[in-house]
Amino acid sequence: MTEHLEFHSDQERLQQKRLLRFRLYFALGFVLVLFLFLIGRMAYLQWYNFDRYHGLAEGNRISIEILPPTRGKIYDRNHVLLADNQPVYAIKMIREKMTDIDAVQQALQKLMPEVDPESMDKFFKRFKQGNRVKPYTLPFTLDEQQAAEYAVIGYQFPGVTLSARLKRVYPFHEHAVHALGYVGRINQKELQKLDPALYRGTDIIGKSGIEKYYEPILHGQPGVQQVETNARGRVLRKLETLPAIPGQDIHLTLDIKLQQYAESLFTQKRGGLVALDPQNGEVLAYVSMPTFDPNLFVDGIAHDTYRDLLNNPNRPFINRVINGQYPPGSTIKPFVALGAIENNVISPSKKIYDPGYFEYKNHRYRDWKRTGHGFVDMDAAITQSCDTYFYMLSLDMGIDNIHDALYPFGFGHRTGIDLYGESRGILPSQEWKRETKGKPWYRGETIISSIGQGYNLATPLQLAQATAVLANRGKVVQPHLLRMPLSEPSEQIEIKNIDNWERVITAMSHVMHSKKGTAHKHALDLGFKMAGKTGTAQVFSLKEANYNADEIDKSLHDHSLFIGFAPIDKPKIAVAVIVENGGSGSKTAAPMAVQLIKHYLEEQAKIPTGSGDQAS
Repeated sequence: MTEHLEFHSDQERLQQKRLLRFRLYFALGFVLVLFLFLIGRMAYLQWYNFDRYHGLAEGNRISIEILPPTRGKIYDRNHVLLADNQPVYAIKMIREKMTDIDAVQQALQKLMPEVDPESMDKFFKRFKQGNRVKPYTLPFTLDEQQAAEYAVIGYQFPGVTLSARLKRVYPFHEHAVHALGYVGRINQKELQKLDPALYRGTDIIGKSGIEKYYEPILHGQPGVQQVETNARGRVLRKLETLPAIPGQDIHLTLDIKLQQYAESLFTQKRGGLVALDPQNGEVLAYVSMPTFDPNLFVDGIAHDTYRDLLNNPNRPFINRVINGQYPPGSTIKPFVALGAIENNVISPSKKIYDPGYFEYKNHRYRDWKRTGHGFVDMDAAITQSCDTYFYMLSLDMGIDNIHDALYPFGFGHRTGIDLYGESRGILPSQEWKRETKGKPWYRGETIISSIGQGYNLATPLQLAQATAVLANRGKVVQPHLLRMPLSEPSEQIEIKNIDNWERVITAMSHVMHSKKGTAHKHALDLGFKMAGKTGTAQVFSLKEANYNADEIDKSLHDHSLFIGFAPIDKPKIAVAVIVENGGSGSKTAAPMAVQLIKHYLEEQAKIPTGSGDQAS
């Protein structure tokens, strides 16, 4: 019995040992399998997918920042700064790292009360709908005090950083804005046409004027830098930098002092003025009035301010120098006369009788002087601006000959100035009317075309170029704003008889210096000889020869025009002036041009303007 019990006890112990050994082996196998799984998983993560996960890890620690290029500065001909870059502070945000966007908006609005709340709302609406990982820059800059105040509370807003950047600034504000242009925020239409690689990290672009035309030169190329950040997006240190390539600085032909003086002549007036160097086509002054401050557009103009400018009845956004198209009036008479005597249509010494009107097919075309000028030759017709002389001359020339005589001077086509959007003007001909109007040309239209009315339209720049070509005795120069040596030889208008050119220029000098000249009273104190021509362009047709300016609306008054150059023998400046609704050219535009030329020759060219020999 005892042996039987001992047998069962040994058997149970053996079974327990087997069970324990099985459990140990199972546990060991399970641990081994688990360990092998962990090794495999580690190998999968660390070796097979190393690049992917290393990149993700580094992305949480290292950020790539785009370094926008410094925009090139713009100077005038005397190295006076016209467009600068001013250090300011900007807010940059990444939506993925932000916890409360609305709180950020409220804090920024409180920090910058001068910012229009509607503009702030528009930005944050776009921001919330934009790319989660793309950095966005608030389009409103902070001054030093605002930046300091934000630095105190900035820790509360992860994903929002304060950084310094350069802001475009125009030190002379509204002066020369139509030539300089301005920069503004890149819109969606522009974004579709831009090279993304060149405009990474940049949110402004040239919108008009020189800023737009020379955008590829001024913009530069962006750089990149790697920075180490913490979990809240704060920069800890810079790791590697590829610097941006700044844009090139450029010098313009403008003289900002002359520009300011020219603009001061337009007190409460609308119009355009261009002053050229006849020798090389450099634009010395470029005036379109009224004007506006380009600094308003750099950070995005307020809606109300933009609306007020847009609805301004004086239309300050119009670049009148290249887009204002006006009847040239009597300013084209010297060019018509030159074409006539060069082509032997009339002798410069032939006289015609002016009773104060010219009749053609039962229609009376009146002269500006109701009593007439009596007997006049070509010199007297230009000096006294006799309309009747040119009425008669036009029928002998014909419209196509008038067109061919004026076209080489730049009328009817673009000058090619380095600005976008230049208008062509209109220089009519029989072919032009057939193509544009689908109607034949009538001789009565030739009559009024000879004095710059009818279909004729010209820009102030075209008038200035034509004046420069005449001053150069046929050498054609292209107006330009970028100061650079001319790479191409100038064209030369074919001259059949140089004496004809001198006769016309002499007649223009008589406009200024002869007692019967339409502008002689404005040139009494000049110590140099000047050539000029006044012009008056009708805004609407008249049934009577004259009108009472006090009885009609100011907007219907005649435009006042003048072209001129000086000195006559060695011209240094050619000027064209148009004053909208300014009345007679001798009354408004002529004194402005004379003052500008006198100022320029005294201050810049250093030519004495005291008493001296006068033209008779």
